[in-house]
Amino acid sequence: MTRAVLILAGGAGTRLRPLSSDDNPKQFLRIFDGVSLLEKTVGRVGPLVSSESIFISTNDQYAAKCVALLPELPKGNILTEPARRNTAPAIALCCFAIEAITGGDPVIAVLASDHYIADEAEFVRVLDRAYQFASKNDYLVAIGIEPTEPNAGYGYLQLGEEIEPGINAVERFTEKPSRERAEEFLAAGNYAWNASMFVWRASVFRRALAAAAPEIATVTRETYESMPSISIDYALMEKAPRVAAIVGDFGWSDVGSFEQLEKAGVPVKELLKEHE
Repeated sequence: MTRAVLILAGGAGTRLRPLSSDDNPKQFLRIFDGVSLLEKTVGRVGPLVSSESIFISTNDQYAAKCVALLPELPKGNILTEPARRNTAPAIALCCFAIEAITGGDPVIAVLASDHYIADEAEFVRVLDRAYQFASKNDYLVAIGIEPTEPNAGYGYLQLGEEIEPGINAVERFTEKPSRERAEEFLAAGNYAWNASMFVWRASVFRRALAAAAPEIATVTRETYESMPSISIDYALMEKAPRVAAIVGDFGWSDVGSFEQLEKAGVPVKELLKEHE
């Protein structure tokens, strides 16, 4: 079964200003030893898929940047959104395009372009496991992160019964709880951070979206601007009855603050001085 990767690279990256800007958001900053987070994301999936099977979701403003940073990808794999409508319409439009381009029923991994991962070998192992499960089961698969602290800035997955070794049903999504609830989740031991990394077969995604968000399930380029602006978590994942999770511990960060950027090894103070 064909494997594909969809990398979301249309975000404005406002949390790292002044390092980032509307013209040059976080995913394009070449501050990781001269490499951008987008390039790192593409590079780490290389052991699992060919460059012909890696697709980028972005907008017209950033399309040229994506082409310049990723010359190894076919230009037709840079998929642009007609307008900004959050992740649900973008993912739907792109998954339908990937399905048409690849033919058959591809297994698609949806990843962010601006996350940092320290242990890339472990990430590849977890993603490969998610691909294997999604290829054989009619589930939407979420890759969760083993929580290391009661962080109230992340969403959480409540894990239910084990479907098979290493794969659990997801009972509930909780968006950015209070600190007190996050502490309860950590103590309970059956919660994982929601990193918004997903894997599914195209046909399973299409059916689940039609049930949960029928308007978005009909999206085309012509109707895109009329779509609601809503995240894939709210539109689909929180409503779908068959969601599974595989939890990884691979040094993940959404690099949403200067503190997290420093933990990822970036010399933040030096870079900020350059922007003074």
